[in-house]
Amino acid sequence: MDLSGGSGMPQYVIRKIRVAHCKKGPARCDQCREMDAGQVCLLALYPPGEGTVQRRLMQVDVAGQTEWYAFEVVRTFGSEEEARVYAAQNQVGDVLL
Repeated sequence: MDLSGGSGMPQYVIRKIRVAHCKKGPARCDQCREMDAGQVCLLALYPPGEGTVQRRLMQVDVAGQTEWYAFEVVRTFGSEEEARVYAAQNQVGDVLL
């Protein structure tokens, strides 16, 4: 499944995720433990294996199918309302909070 519509560009979605400082996570890293709270974020999704950059993975439902996609955080929002306004202004149709 190609989230980019064939353009090779990432697909943008808004989700509430746990932001981490590093790949050790809150169990082994003090800075991650301090950041261990859900944040509303704009995410760029990439098909698995695209590029040589190591990224976190998440499951995404698109057109009734669940697939794993690499993602990176593009922006964080202070509130769900701010995220919804951004989504409306920037044609981000996939918002799950």
